[in-house]
Amino acid sequence: MEAREERSVTVAATVSDSKGARSYKGQIIGDSMSVTINFKWLIQLVIFVAMIVYGWWQLESRIQGLERNMVLALEEIELHEAERKHAEETHVAQMEERMLWYENELNLNPFSWGKKGKK
Repeated sequence: MEAREERSVTVAATVSDSKGARSYKGQIIGDSMSVTINFKWLIQLVIFVAMIVYGWWQLESRIQGLERNMVLALEEIELHEAERKHAEETHVAQMEERMLWYENELNLNPFSWGKKGKK
């Protein structure tokens, strides 16, 4: 009967041990303290930290890409603004030339008609 009880205790101990998560018991730190590490939690913690680091890296790389695109867009805007100003100055100069030609050749101002003859 004693052998039977011993076997049932051993079987119960192995069944209860196999159902739980594996742990490693470390060295004793103090009189009543010891360090234990649950491997399942340790693996989950490593995976969680890896996911956080990967997410942060993705966020940083996306922000850097957006900043680079913003700088390129601002440079392109400055280039277009310089081209527009140059085109506007050229157009104003052409308009002034035409205005001078019309003033000299057509003389549409009725108050200046008599001045040419008086000189």
